[in-house]
Amino acid sequence: MSRSTPQMKRSLAALAALLLLVQAALSGCALGKKEWPQPQQSEDTFTLEIMAAERTDTCLLLTIAVGGAARRLYRASIQYEIVGGGDGEGCVGCPFVPRDAVHFTRNQGAFDLVGNTLKLSLCTLEPDKQYRFRVAGKNDLPALPLTYTDVFVTTQ
Repeated sequence: MSRSTPQMKRSLAALAALLLLVQAALSGCALGKKEWPQPQQSEDTFTLEIMAAERTDTCLLLTIAVGGAARRLYRASIQYEIVGGGDGEGCVGCPFVPRDAVHFTRNQGAFDLVGNTLKLSLCTLEPDKQYRFRVAGKNDLPALPLTYTDVFVTTQ
């Protein structure tokens, strides 16, 4: 059996130290909790409230107050359903199930947001029908859920 020399001992010690250093560096990368940044509630979210709704024949004109971060409102959708007794129609006392929706995005001319007031119009209604509707707002931060107004019923 051969004896180890001091130079060989130093080489083995240096190799062992290098392996420990590499292991510490690699395991250090896996330490800690990593997650996506969360939106700041006060800076990144908004609320929607219908301030005025006017039904004129086949059109529904809405004025909506956008509270909070109005600049984050990317898309607004008018969700609606006909109220009646026919197939595919809802009833006033039933849960709201929107059967159709019209979407307005920030870069469209019909998306009329001035300050904290949004104006939308829907002109495809049947004049002799009653409708239930609400507005849904999509934030430009994809992790945030949709924001909804209350459900309202039009008059004929």
